[in-house]
Amino acid sequence: MDFQAKQKKVKIIYKQYKTALNKLKFPDSWFWARYTINPYSGCYHSCIYCDARSQKYYLEQDFEREIIVKINIDKILEKRIKNSRSLMVDVVGPGGVNDAYQPIEEEIENTIKILKILDKYNFPVNIATKSSLIVRDADLLQDIAKKSWCAVGFSITTVNDELARFLEPFSSTPLERFSAMKELKKMAPNVRVGTYFMPIIPFLEDDDENLESVIRESKKSGADFILFSPGLTLRDYQSEFFLKKLRLNRYEKIAKDILNLFKGRTYPPFEYTRQINLKLLNYCKKFGIKFRLKRWVPRDFRRWNYKVAEYLLNRYYLDSIVNDKPNKNLLWAGLNLNNLDKSIIEVYKHGELMKLKNFDQTIIELVEKYLEKNKNRITDGSLDKFL
Repeated sequence: MDFQAKQKKVKIIYKQYKTALNKLKFPDSWFWARYTINPYSGCYHSCIYCDARSQKYYLEQDFEREIIVKINIDKILEKRIKNSRSLMVDVVGPGGVNDAYQPIEEEIENTIKILKILDKYNFPVNIATKSSLIVRDADLLQDIAKKSWCAVGFSITTVNDELARFLEPFSSTPLERFSAMKELKKMAPNVRVGTYFMPIIPFLEDDDENLESVIRESKKSGADFILFSPGLTLRDYQSEFFLKKLRLNRYEKIAKDILNLFKGRTYPPFEYTRQINLKLLNYCKKFGIKFRLKRWVPRDFRRWNYKVAEYLLNRYYLDSIVNDKPNKNLLWAGLNLNNLDKSIIEVYKHGELMKLKNFDQTIIELVEKYLEKNKNRITDGSLDKFL
């Protein structure tokens, strides 16, 4: 769809930035991204619940009416990659506080320019989008997937087009997203394609019929995975905007119910999220679809660090669904292990696992069993016979 054909008045601002790539303290334990890059600032899709409206992101423009186009972002990105001595190849997440495939991408093409640079230097990518436009880049995404790793998650939280149009007024419809998922999987079979079922809006999208329908349609559309979370946030400006939109559109009762559910919290209470998560877990099992995304693994010294970290973080994820006090050491041991500057195989070989951050006896026993189970797969050069 032509950008100008979208009946929404926005101001386009062109701005030069000094940096392009943002490095996270830890790789994200949901999407496995170490880096993020925003082709634009502001998002045309205008999802009424979008967390990017909150003060924590320090956006400098009117989120609803202004979109900043980052001039020469691909050139800035390539300069950073070529000139950095410490930048290691890892997963990049285009987007974050915007959709990398919002309608302006059709004309400006910042996202495809970024992807070409990442492909050139063999960086894996994970893209979240509400747009069918991403199918345009199927060949490029397939090339990235074959050379390194590529995942695409279509953000879909309802199968109801009318409800989606209210919540996400300028996004592709759910039907268009499911169709794009099916087409992308066909055109780029090496890309891991799935659904990001988040956030799930309480009292609008959390009924059993909708929960099952999103997972069933994802399976029909060829999804390899579903990541789900009922974790709607209510923060400052974002909360004010969202609740105002509900009230202005005859959802006054829903607004009251949400406020009663949250009771001043940023996130919904544990009992609520556990109930929804358990339902979603059962639906994933029913339709035979994975509820975690298999991560990219580097071929350098980080290889088994990332594998063990994934194991610990996946255990924490399941623990957090069923327990109101999950074992936080699983989380922090996994996150910190991602940043270890040597192979965990070396650490284990010298009997020094207890020196790693958050590695208590429980974690050590889990890791030792994991390594023992996988000893036939460990082929890290001179370390391949240590077990």
